[in-house]
Amino acid sequence: MSRVSPTVILGLHAIALPTPFPVGDVNVYLAEGDPLTLIDCGASFPEGSAALREALTALGYTISDLKRLIITHHHADHMGLTAEIVRESGAQVVAHPLAARWLATPLAMRDRAVAFAADLWRSQGVPDELIAEMARDNAYFSRFVQTHPATTTLDEGDTIGFAGHVWQVLHTPGHAGDLLCFYQPESGVLLASDHVIGKISSNPLVEAPPNEGDPRPRRLVEYLYHLDRVAALRVEVAYAGHGTPVTGLPELIAGRRVLHQTRAAAILALLADGPKNVYALARLMFPQVRRGEWYLVFSEVLGHLDLLEVTGRAAPRPDPLHPDQVLWAAC
Repeated sequence: MSRVSPTVILGLHAIALPTPFPVGDVNVYLAEGDPLTLIDCGASFPEGSAALREALTALGYTISDLKRLIITHHHADHMGLTAEIVRESGAQVVAHPLAARWLATPLAMRDRAVAFAADLWRSQGVPDELIAEMARDNAYFSRFVQTHPATTTLDEGDTIGFAGHVWQVLHTPGHAGDLLCFYQPESGVLLASDHVIGKISSNPLVEAPPNEGDPRPRRLVEYLYHLDRVAALRVEVAYAGHGTPVTGLPELIAGRRVLHQTRAAAILALLADGPKNVYALARLMFPQVRRGEWYLVFSEVLGHLDLLEVTGRAAPRPDPLHPDQVLWAAC
């Protein structure tokens, strides 16, 4: 089966690449024209590299023909092959300023993220053995990333040309703080990366703040805000980072809002009989958690607690038995 699919934009091709992760294939996009542009590039492992090369060959190109690589966000399945592509092509690398930090110093950024997460989860009652497990998972993901510094950056309000059209740059933090989408208003096409995925709701992952001393970003709260932003656009079709193209975007986003409100209500109900920390809530909400999923679970629970807090329905408070930890209570 071909890994290359056309889009409604002439000269813009979707390429499905395998990943070594449970999410499965990642979609990257080749935009023909000058400069020949690849949007995202997949994870750095032999099967992904081979699949990209085969897809480019089917379209009449090679890695060395690429002139520009746009990274939508810093996750391994979207930027892992950056160094390999730049080494062979000399392509310009473009990303959000926050993603540029990951491209320039990935190990330092990983270490900072792991340290921040360890302190945060410990304050939320998570046992040390699970914190260590999540750190090992992070190191595993890092095996599939080889980066190169960004040549230039893009941010909200910028425009960029590829595939014969001018695209509006949307900064849509939520799933990741540095996530970019690209909107083409005349055609109604949105390159949505992982901001909108058809069959699954994107995980708004807990992240360290951009600068030391800044408050922790409330990624689920941001995610819902930026979902509403794209729902207000005239989007005929959204091409996602995973899965098939999305139509009926406003209806899909309305459903996602219901999903998150329902989960927040379920967590609020668990607080009815007394305050609890994130770890206790996670065990109640998700009694069966597979290896490698703890970070997703804790991010989801804390995200919904953030949503309850900003809507005045729950609030954190010190744990009287463990002063270095936090309990969440219904208001």
